[in-house]
Amino acid sequence: MQHTTTQPRITVITQTHQSVFKKSIFVIALASLGGITVLAGIVSLVSAIILLSNASMPSLVGTIFTDAVLDITIGTLIIVSSRAFVQGKILAIWLFNGSLLLDSLYSLIRGYELHYIFIGLGVLLIWQMLKFKKEWAPS
Repeated sequence: MQHTTTQPRITVITQTHQSVFKKSIFVIALASLGGITVLAGIVSLVSAIILLSNASMPSLVGTIFTDAVLDITIGTLIIVSSRAFVQGKILAIWLFNGSLLLDSLYSLIRGYELHYIFIGLGVLLIWQMLKFKKEWAPS
């Protein structure tokens, strides 16, 4: 009895594990996400400075300031992650995981709702990074 269906089946399964995005589009999207996050942090920082100078709502200044610092930090981690990804370093995955973990922990500590969309997109991006890992040279 011959098992002729086994070989073509394995070939079909291995061919379906292709990357969803092109690498260049992925890097641009990752860097854009980091840039938008840094920009949001800068806008929050300017808002905190304006509120501090007007002294109209001093209780909000501390919260807005820490949110701004967190956004700038997370955005910087994402941008550095995209740079490491371009260079083919596994550090990219660790940095992006760190940004997800930092955002989630901060949200839990402050009593905010978790950012499920950010977490979902983060898991998708990490999965995509692992797909591209096959192309990376050992570093």
